[in-house]
Amino acid sequence: MLKGELIRSRLTTQGNQVRPRALPADYHWLQTAGELMALFRQHAGRSRGALAEALHDYEGDSLDYPVIRGLAAVLEARCTFGSDPPVAPEQLRATLFAGGPVTSKDNLLNPSTLSPQLSVLSPSPTRPQRIAETATAYNLTAGQVENALFADLAEEQIMLAAGEPINPGELIARYNLEVARGLLYWAHEVRLVVGDGYKDVFKYVKLFKLMHTVRPAGKAGYHVTLHGPISPFVKSTIRYGLQFARFMPALLLCRRWRMEADVQPPGFARPLRYTLDERTELRTHFKPSGEFDSQLEADFAAEFEAKYGGAERVWELAREDEVLVVGDTVMIPDFSLTHRRDGRRALIEIVGFWHPHYLRRKVTKVREAGRRNLILLVYESANVAEGTFEAVSAGEVLTFQRKPVLKEVLAAVERCAE
Repeated sequence: MLKGELIRSRLTTQGNQVRPRALPADYHWLQTAGELMALFRQHAGRSRGALAEALHDYEGDSLDYPVIRGLAAVLEARCTFGSDPPVAPEQLRATLFAGGPVTSKDNLLNPSTLSPQLSVLSPSPTRPQRIAETATAYNLTAGQVENALFADLAEEQIMLAAGEPINPGELIARYNLEVARGLLYWAHEVRLVVGDGYKDVFKYVKLFKLMHTVRPAGKAGYHVTLHGPISPFVKSTIRYGLQFARFMPALLLCRRWRMEADVQPPGFARPLRYTLDERTELRTHFKPSGEFDSQLEADFAAEFEAKYGGAERVWELAREDEVLVVGDTVMIPDFSLTHRRDGRRALIEIVGFWHPHYLRRKVTKVREAGRRNLILLVYESANVAEGTFEAVSAGEVLTFQRKPVLKEVLAAVERCAE
């Protein structure tokens, strides 16, 4: 995540609209990105402080320093820094400084230069002497003591790895994403329309603990509002905005989406409208979920398509295309079946291998959903207690031994579809 000052320099406004200016992947910036990547590789095994000094020298008096610092910040976030001193640094410091001050040359603390009358005073040890004594106490070399003494400070940490290799174009793309998401630091609410990819969207909504409300948007999908602080007195913090920014790359996993937020970065007299949709050239680094959560679901879809697919199909099978709001969370049934002529729909949820906590959450969600066209397919070997699903208000509950029997599933669909 980039610092706010590195983002504000890349903003452009028009009327009441604000947007981030994308860094072009032209010759100049590709060259700059390549040089920065080479500089990071050269500092593998060296301290973070040495890297910072090298970056400062590279930046020089360039007027483009915000971009250079932003590209460097993206690279640094990919690196792994750490230290493994033989003795805890705080323990070494306690031992080294326990004897009082040290000197590097003769002075008032080292009375060897004073008159003979004061020669009875013990001279203060020099730094090399104290380092040598501490090294002996811990069976270390003087060099090991020097290296470990402040190893717990950030600037003394060593670059252990520079992250997975990327090319200059990929670095610029990631930088543009960081600027675009960073504009949400100053948002107090984010309004979305999402047309697919529901599982990924709500997975990241939950991961980043975002308060939200959901309502249908017709054929466009769903309106999702991500709420910021409830109190009007929390305007000075960007804590919620940071969570919005962390979430934003999840939208890029969808094919159809639109985002809108009112943002007010420092230095702007009034809120500005920030919009983004699927036409953006931004690329996400988030990994999409697999098409299926289990082999049971994959086998169910494959068998259905093999037996009831094709041009003459009556029911259209779709994967996770409806969101059910249940309390303060959502439920996304595994499949839907839609009648191709009359539009009736049924939802299917497969309850396969489970543990008790999973089952309790599943039963609670199904009960709160209260959908009569929701069919549960329950794996018999799950040892579900008798009566577990009797009061869940689902359309029907079918059990299966090895795999769902499609003939029975379609019969239930005909009875429950709405």
